[in-house]
Amino acid sequence: MGNYYQGKKVWLTGASSGIGEAMAKSLARQGAELVISGRRKEKLQELASELRTLAENREPHVLAFDLGSNADREEAIEVVKQLWWAPDLLILNGGLSQRSLVMETNLEVYSNLMEVDYLANVHLSKAFLEEWVTKGEGQVAVTSSLVGKFGTPYRSGYAAAKHALHGFFDTLRAERAGDGLKVTILCPGFIHTQVSVNALTGDGSALGEMDQAQAKGMSAPRFAEKALKAIAKNKAEVYIGGKEVLGVYLKRLLPSVFRKMIGRAKVR
Repeated sequence: MGNYYQGKKVWLTGASSGIGEAMAKSLARQGAELVISGRRKEKLQELASELRTLAENREPHVLAFDLGSNADREEAIEVVKQLWWAPDLLILNGGLSQRSLVMETNLEVYSNLMEVDYLANVHLSKAFLEEWVTKGEGQVAVTSSLVGKFGTPYRSGYAAAKHALHGFFDTLRAERAGDGLKVTILCPGFIHTQVSVNALTGDGSALGEMDQAQAKGMSAPRFAEKALKAIAKNKAEVYIGGKEVLGVYLKRLLPSVFRKMIGRAKVR
């Protein structure tokens, strides 16, 4: 990776915990200039204190806002534009997961998942498109999931929103191929974070417990290392995790076998 991130202006959402926090720490060590975002301002301020130490007193910018609020997103975009005009790299990592069966899930939950996991990321990336095209360079990386490639039980709304990300960002990459815009889609498998604890259930409340598969998953710092290498290499799409990554290839090569297996898979 060398000094790829040295001096880069990076706006990172979903930075207050998990893989976002791990990426923020790695980016700080590598000399990036950071805006860190999430909903929890106090947690972001705690992280900022750690980042100052890691980055030899380089000051990260704390920008707390709710991804699910259009007004909040507009305000956050204006703050970043005033600060930088446009980030060199936008890492869209914020989002919500889900743990509920289709028959038990309210429509409002699907709406919330689509707003936070899909539309918010479209909004933030489009906000800097003119600037990137004018400059002739820019980079966006978005955290999808392996369920952005295939659906599993208990993830209907989450999988739908992540599938939508692939459609949008693949199209964006194709449309701006001659403009110097780089697009990377990150697809984590089971990563040891609080994502399942905070996941929405059928009535919109949080699950409040960690999945067994999540508890045994890859560490967040290990994911961050792999993800940042992929971004630096301008990978179009990367799958990061354990043996669950094989599901992408199994669906592609042996779809009938995959369909039989996925219904029996231990995903909670």
